[in-house]
Amino acid sequence: MTPSRLFVYGTLQDEALVERLVGRRLPSRPAVLEGYRRTLDDAIGYPVVHPSTEASVAGRLVEAVDAAAIAALDAYEGIEYRRVVIEVRTSDGRTLDAYTYVPVEAARASR
Repeated sequence: MTPSRLFVYGTLQDEALVERLVGRRLPSRPAVLEGYRRTLDDAIGYPVVHPSTEASVAGRLVEAVDAAAIAALDAYEGIEYRRVVIEVRTSDGRTLDAYTYVPVEAARASR
């Protein structure tokens, strides 16, 4: 599966940063990732998400994400994160597939 959407919950919620990284403005809207909790990882100094059945994470759903944008965003996230496919709920109640970045340990555990 190759979604054209990316759920962001940390520094990538900054539209100006995303535009600088990918070279163009990408549309985005509010969304919620159910079944995860957001924490600050002291080892890397940035937010991370981990599965947690009773939690949810508010963020933004970035759309029109093509392969070039994904490559730029993967490079920005670096080796501490891996991109995985998840489902998010939009403000109009729809559930959509999207990529998000999880800490490397969480990506290994979901395989």
